[in-house]
Order: sequence, then C-alpha cells, then structure tokens
Amino acid sequence: MQSLSKLVKTPWFLGCLVLIFVAVVMWNIPIEKRKYGLSQGSLVTDYTGLLPEHIERVVTAENRNDLQRIVKQANENGKKISVAGLQHSQGGHTYYKNGVVLDMRTFNRILDIDEQEKTIHVEAGATWEDVQEAIQPHGLALKVTQSQSIFTIGGSLSVNAHGRDIRFGSMAETVKEMTLLTPEGKIKNVNRDDPDEWMKYVFGGYGLFGVILEVTLELTDNDLYTIHTEKLKTNEYESYFNRVLKQPDTAMHYARVSVAPSSFLDEMVVINYDHTGNKNHKSVLKKEEGVRISKMALDAGRKGGTLENLFWATQKRYIASLDGKEITRNNAMRSESTFMEYTKPGRVEVLQEFFVPVESYDEYLTDLKDIIPADDKSHDFKVHNITVRYAAKDNFTTLNYAKEDMLGLVVLIQHGLKEEDITNAESLIQSWTNLTLEHGGTYYLPYYRYQTKEQFKSSYPNWQDFQEEKLRKDPNQVFQNMFYEYYVK
Repeated sequence: MQSLSKLVKTPWFLGCLVLIFVAVVMWNIPIEKRKYGLSQGSLVTDYTGLLPEHIERVVTAENRNDLQRIVKQANENGKKISVAGLQHSQGGHTYYKNGVVLDMRTFNRILDIDEQEKTIHVEAGATWEDVQEAIQPHGLALKVTQSQSIFTIGGSLSVNAHGRDIRFGSMAETVKEMTLLTPEGKIKNVNRDDPDEWMKYVFGGYGLFGVILEVTLELTDNDLYTIHTEKLKTNEYESYFNRVLKQPDTAMHYARVSVAPSSFLDEMVVINYDHTGNKNHKSVLKKEEGVRISKMALDAGRKGGTLENLFWATQKRYIASLDGKEITRNNAMRSESTFMEYTKPGRVEVLQEFFVPVESYDEYLTDLKDIIPADDKSHDFKVHNITVRYAAKDNFTTLNYAKEDMLGLVVLIQHGLKEEDITNAESLIQSWTNLTLEHGGTYYLPYYRYQTKEQFKSSYPNWQDFQEEKLRKDPNQVFQNMFYEYYVK
C-alpha cells in the first residue's frame, strides 16, 4: 500500500493520468453530422435548415430518358422542378414549394479521362473527391475547385464556385463542354462557342436553366508545391497580395484574418503554395486527420472572448508549422471539413461571402470594425472565421460576383434561431452588405438570403438580363427554387 502511495505521487505517473484523461475527453468529443436534406419526410431543408418547405416528391436520377420525360411532363402539367446535389447551398436553391426535386447524386459516373488533352468527362452528380480519386493515378489535378472536395460538380458549377488557385479564375472557366437537359426537355451538347450562350446562364444560374448532365473539365498536372506561410498586419496585405500575384512561382494562395478580440481585423496569416518544379505521381490522397483536436479548438473559439484569443493563437502556431512542407496539388485541394460540423440546438452556423476590389481591402476592413463588435462573447451574433481568397475578374457569367479582380471574404457566422436573433443577424449582415457595396463590392448568392432585393439588384446589375433570358429559355418557368422566388421572380 505504501509503495502504491509513493507511485501515485511520482511526476511520470501523474503525467500519464493526465494524458489518459485528455485522451478520453477527446475521444468522446461528438462528431455529429447536421441533419438536413431530402430525407426529412414531406419537409425538406438545405444546409441551414432556415427554409423548411413542403415538396411533392423526390426523384432519384437514373438515366437521361427518365429525366427528359419528367421535364417534358412538367411542361405539360404545370409542375415545378428543382435540382439537388449535396445541398450545401444555403438559401433554398435546391427545392420549391410543392415541387419535384431531382436528386442527382446517383448520376455520378466518370466517363473518360484523356491524359494527352488533360481533360475528364464526368456526370454532374459526382463529387470532386470522385474526380480526384479518378485522376490521381494519371498524375493530373483539377484547375479549380473549392477548398473542400465534398461538393458535387453540378452544384459547384451552378454556383460558379472559385477556389484557392490564383491563376485560373472561376470554375466556369475550366469547363470545355457540357451536356444539358434544357427546360423544354431537350438534351443539348454545348461548348463555349455556343451561339445560344447556355453556359453564360447555367454557370452561376442556380439550377434555373436546366439540368447539367455531364461536363468535360480541363485539368492540369498534379504538381508538388512548397507551403510558404507568413504573419502580417492587415494593412500590409494589399501590397503583399499584389506582389504574390506577380510571382509566377505561386500557384495557390489564401489568408485568414483574426476575429479574436485581442487582434480583431488587425492580424492575418497567409498561406502560399509555390511550385517546386517537381511532380509526385506516387503520393496518395490524404484523408481527414485530427478531426477531434480541430473540433475541440474550433468549439473553444466559438465561445468568443479569451477562448477565441486562444483559438487564434493556436491557428497561427498550426499554420506556421506548415511552413516549408511539401504538398501535392490534389492534396492542397481537399481540406478537412468534418471538424466544422455544428449541431447545437437552437442555434445555426452559416456562411456569407463578401467581395471587394483588391485595392479597397484595407479601407474596407478598417470600416468593418464599426459594424462588427471585436469581442462577441456576450452577443448572439458571432463571427468565428474569415478566410480571404482571390477571385479574378469574370467576363463570362451573367450573375457575376467578380466584375473586377476581387478579394472574397468567406465568413463563418453563428446566431440563434429565435425571431429576434434572426432579425438581428439580418440587420448586421445588411449593414455589412451596404458597406461592401460602398466599397465597390458585392456578395455571394449561394448562401441564406439575409440581404434585401435592393441589395441584390445593386450587387448584380445584370439581373434583368438573367430574368429575361430565364423567361426566354424556360417560358413555362419549369425550373424553380426559393432563391428565384425571393430575388428574381
């Protein structure tokens, strides 16, 4: 008994107990998936759950002929159709009241890979992860994709997503050809020279101009990069980024802005992926790692105040630890996402993205301090993360969020679900949007519609062209969704 008493007082034994305790706590951190989507009975939602709606039925896409028949019947009997993939858009873009939802997730075959031409032909319900797994053995990689690989190709093109690559523009610019099921039930193969300009309206068209069935995407080499990180003051970033843009060796770039009270909107960390001149055809695609540790850190930051200061310090240390490491292009394009899941009852976590011209960035962040509190610990509306990405000028799509070279601020926000909480969130985001417009910017449309219709019209001056072409190409307005009804109809 005496020897046991001595044992428990030894430092190494106490240290082991602490490690075991921490391991047990971390192992038991729940990693839950938010419940949403097409399987919630007669009420469907998307990722926010803020717009529940009754629909008539969900149809799983099996083949072209069935889809064609459904669309033609809808034209005859006045039914409305929406198109859904994984439903990560957040403003009711994938369903409509009493309508039919086409679930495209099973339309996911890889049809062809051309190593010489560096292209892939794939069905639109495939995810970016499906594509990466297919092209990795060929030493190929995507030109543009979102930072996570969990989304469907059709969904990403419908919102005309952009990513971390600073050389290839938006996703729409990487599509060579497309097969489309039109609103009148015709199947058309179109390319960028199409006289009817289908791509101009389908990409960034939020599923309102038909169903994307297949696409041929341009690819590039799966190059090996060196990660380069730096800490900056936010007022140094504008000139820093312009230098990065002129450096041909830098392929990808993004940054994070502090939302911690101690350095709110004053500090940044930047991450560059620089060419090494080498390729790595033997590397494997990385899987999600350290989910529980990342979730524990993020959950601490979600509480605000001192814990958010600690989370920012942890982020800076982690990003600094990446400096000098090598990574393939494919692996740089598949960031972890599971740790971000948030399932607290009575609250919701949403995304917003604001774009401002590169030269307006510094003044914009300075003015933003007057709208968003530095310490949101005691506030219902909390900002957890701001990531900065470059969006090159887009001359191609109609609902165009990059009228010139822009910096996009992707913002992770949490607020309550009581009526007054949602009203408060709307008020703050509308003020944030007005500030963005004053600086020549705009906001992204795949997210929940906190903004007013007037703000939509100011942000997207081509909206009337979009509306008129919608009526020309879809005279019976077969393709409908909550986004269209609120903003455009």
